[in-house]
Amino acid sequence: MSATEAQLLESRWDEAHAATLDEPGRLLYRSNLLGADKRITNFGGGNTSAKVVHKDPLTGDDVLVLWVKGSGGDVGTMKRDGFSTLYMDKLERLKSLYRGLDFEDEMVGYLPHCTFDLNPRAASIDTPLHAYLPYAHVDHMHPDAVIAVAATDESKTLTREIYGDEIGWLPWRRPGFELGLMLSRFAEENPGAKGVVLESHGLFTWGDTAREAYETTLRIINKAIAFFDERTRGAPVFGGVAVEALPAESRRAAASRLMPEIRGRIGAGERKVGHFEDG
Repeated sequence: MSATEAQLLESRWDEAHAATLDEPGRLLYRSNLLGADKRITNFGGGNTSAKVVHKDPLTGDDVLVLWVKGSGGDVGTMKRDGFSTLYMDKLERLKSLYRGLDFEDEMVGYLPHCTFDLNPRAASIDTPLHAYLPYAHVDHMHPDAVIAVAATDESKTLTREIYGDEIGWLPWRRPGFELGLMLSRFAEENPGAKGVVLESHGLFTWGDTAREAYETTLRIINKAIAFFDERTRGAPVFGGVAVEALPAESRRAAASRLMPEIRGRIGAGERKVGHFEDG
């Protein structure tokens, strides 16, 4: 196995398990798989969504509902109640209320009026980014390898070099209604694209099924991993190693000594759970 192959993300999708789940369940399954690997997204970062048909509890009619990770939480550890649910038809009607970029912030106040089934989970400012993409399943992640592309001065050029027409590029725009409309326009103008790199932000990918979205996300990240591995092979990264890492056993011992001290200092007001990452 080459060094590149060892670094690549592997699909952990279990189709037999996924087949036992309903559509929101598959969204949760996909979200937890993505968030379990910190190379895919940072703790608390990123969000996922699915557009699902439900019976309206008031009318009994079939309606399309956006399930999207709500404010706060972490995709790797979230539960089903971590998703906001919103009527898609109401989200679409918000476009007629939008008065332009100078008034973008007022759109956040309309999101609670789109809530489906009295769900108490607050919708995040990323909701329009998922709502206005014409795909059933959308992932927004902050992968290390793609952030390395998105955060460079040559972000647009590198995106084109790595992905060709498969992945687009959009200039920096803070999350919100305007960026949601930008993503919508991109998707309409580039129907063959599988995602977008957002300058200095992260990655959007999509698919027609939960599994397709998940595996597309991994494949796109792996392309960036392979690109950087080829470019940096044999060359010192960041000027080379300045301080040699301690052996694994010594690292664990140091963490065992430090973690109780850190927990005691930051956990006085509320309980905290610590994670030791040594990948």
